Amino acid sequence: MFKVVKDNFFGRLKLNKKFLLMYVFCVILPLVITDALLFRSVFEAELTNQKHYRETAIESYYNYLADLLSYDNTVAKAIDLNKTLNMFINSPYKDPYDFFYNYSQTFNNSFFSTLSDLNWDRIVIYSDNQTMLNGGYFHNLAEAEGEVWYQKFSEEGLNEAVYPYYDYEPVMKTFDQHRFIYVRRMVNTKSVIDRIVTIEHKHSRITGELANLPVNCSMYLCCGDYVIYSNENSNIAFPDLMEKVSNEPYVTVKEYDMYGNTFTIYAFTEDLTLTTVIENNFLTIIIIIIFTLLLPIVIMKLLERSITDRIKVLEKAFGEGDNEILQPIKEIKGTDEISSLMHNYNRIVDINNDLTNTIYKDKLREQESDLARKNAELLALQSQINPHFLFNALESIRMHSILKGETETAEMVQRLAVMERQNVEWHADSVTIEEEEGFIDAYLQLQGYRFGDRISFNIDISEECKKVLIPKLTLVTFVENACVHGIESKSSQGWIFVRAYKTDKNLVIEVEDTGDGMDEEDVELLQQRMNNVTIDTIRKAKHVGILNACLRIKMMFKDQARFTIESEKGVGMSVIIMIPADLITTAD
Repeated sequence: MFKVVKDNFFGRLKLNKKFLLMYVFCVILPLVITDALLFRSVFEAELTNQKHYRETAIESYYNYLADLLSYDNTVAKAIDLNKTLNMFINSPYKDPYDFFYNYSQTFNNSFFSTLSDLNWDRIVIYSDNQTMLNGGYFHNLAEAEGEVWYQKFSEEGLNEAVYPYYDYEPVMKTFDQHRFIYVRRMVNTKSVIDRIVTIEHKHSRITGELANLPVNCSMYLCCGDYVIYSNENSNIAFPDLMEKVSNEPYVTVKEYDMYGNTFTIYAFTEDLTLTTVIENNFLTIIIIIIFTLLLPIVIMKLLERSITDRIKVLEKAFGEGDNEILQPIKEIKGTDEISSLMHNYNRIVDINNDLTNTIYKDKLREQESDLARKNAELLALQSQINPHFLFNALESIRMHSILKGETETAEMVQRLAVMERQNVEWHADSVTIEEEEGFIDAYLQLQGYRFGDRISFNIDISEECKKVLIPKLTLVTFVENACVHGIESKSSQGWIFVRAYKTDKNLVIEVEDTGDGMDEEDVELLQQRMNNVTIDTIRKAKHVGILNACLRIKMMFKDQARFTIESEKGVGMSVIIMIPADLITTAD
């Protein structure tokens, strides 16, 4: 008779709906999550690339600025160290003719005129030598006193500095109003005359050379609150730039202290939106969608159809079972398990139809009433069969297995017979530890066929303990508990140790496993229940195996036996039974 099981939610669903749930929760949802994570990785990679672009662009601007100022420093040092030039500047001149004569003599024999290209740079030496005329490379220091750069240079007391600024009234109309000036005080040659050399670069040179740098960012080069250069908006004011910095999320800013001024370089990249990322990684995203979403869905749909279509054919065929003559399935597709089931169905149909057409059909009807009566008689006879019939049958199976050479099966049957005989023969409730050892060995050997290499055991019973009487099937209960709650839940190899030995005052029995162990709180609760177990406790408990064994041991040894549990989570558990030595009895 088949047991009727109440349908659960999934049991009431059709196959196509089950597959739909599987698509959604086992394919589509995980893949959508995976694609979202991949897209996030792409987005973060794009952010990293943009940051790298900004840092590279800033480094290019800094290298250009550093090279430019290094060149200015080199030229200014060469001028400062030129003895002929310093002698010319320090010498007093009688009249303009004397000055022009020495000027021509000095520069005909000097490298000074080759240091700069007047198309790009302007080199001017300022001194307070009143006998020199203003013009060309040389100007009186009083002429520079109205300049912004000179006022800052004097106030800061520096020997060299760089000043970029906007000059609304430039001194020389041939140069830009945007000014970038390198200033160096000439101090290498002692003189009572103050001397300053300046190298002023055309703004158009700086903007042109910076524009040729290969960067893919919006760049701004600033000094203090002055915007020197921008490749995006050449007329932007510094406050407007600061507002842009506060509103733009993708900006990198670096400051460099150079020659008494702080240069700040700003690099902006475009706002990274979903549309931007998709456009930049369109091919990658399409490949991800195809291989992680569309292709699995198509394959799953094809698999579903290959299963559900043939299941429907089988469902229809079995639905025709109300007819006395069953119809075989005419067309069977595939070679998998479902097609095998269809072939088996056709064979059953052939057999059933053959039997239906035989003469036994009528006789079977006549015997239906007799079968009911004989079943009742059989149940009565079965209740009278001696349990030893089971052992004889097991012995026959064991001998047959030996003759067939199936020694492993024979050993399993033999150990099963030992265990069943212990369960059946209840004429004596007490057995020796040695007898219990045989039953434990049979049980663990049988468990070895189940767990394989996952279980190992060692039974160590001292000679002086083997004849001690204990309640039957008590120690094996602890061993069984070690297997079920210790070894079974562990994926790696586990050990079970059974030991029995005597001390001066007690008989000590230990059952130890290397399973998962128990929490400290659970250990204390179980140990308390074992030491205080009563018949009422067992009646109320759901799991009585261990408690039953503890109660029988306590009853046999006048409630003097004590139980101790030692356990560590993830390491194992040990149950220790302490029985007073003066209460134990031995077999004759």
